[in-house]
Amino acid sequence: MVWAGQDDGPALVVVDPAGTAKHEIPPTWNKLADHFQLAWCRTPAGHNSLEEIEDVLETLTERQAPASLVASGEACPTAIAIARQFADIVSSVLLVDPAEEDGATTLAGTDIQVRVVARSHHGASDRVEAPMPLGHPEVVEAVAAALADIR
Repeated sequence: MVWAGQDDGPALVVVDPAGTAKHEIPPTWNKLADHFQLAWCRTPAGHNSLEEIEDVLETLTERQAPASLVASGEACPTAIAIARQFADIVSSVLLVDPAEEDGATTLAGTDIQVRVVARSHHGASDRVEAPMPLGHPEVVEAVAAALADIR
């Protein structure tokens, strides 16, 4: 778990199945950290990773901070399930290369928006295999664009 960015205000909770942010967030996320509380959760970090994500969202609930979740690949279903638990503060779930896509734009029974913001392109022109790393500049640009559109 790595915290960065603002001390209050809206939050981004990144659910990272690749575990890329061991001690600090990827430098590509610095511009988002200038505007958000940023919690980077490494899901393969240990058996308690889901509890850690829930703890982050409980902390944000206490702070009354609205949150968006960002997840990649195998972590997408987890992010959606956790968002449903915290529907009072989570406004959106932004997905990168989800394994399955049902086409829903909101989570049933909630106001939470669900969007696929970045996807690897299978084929010879693909520079990065799925799932795209969350630190990839295209992912960061897509997240920033989605957040600007949602607000």
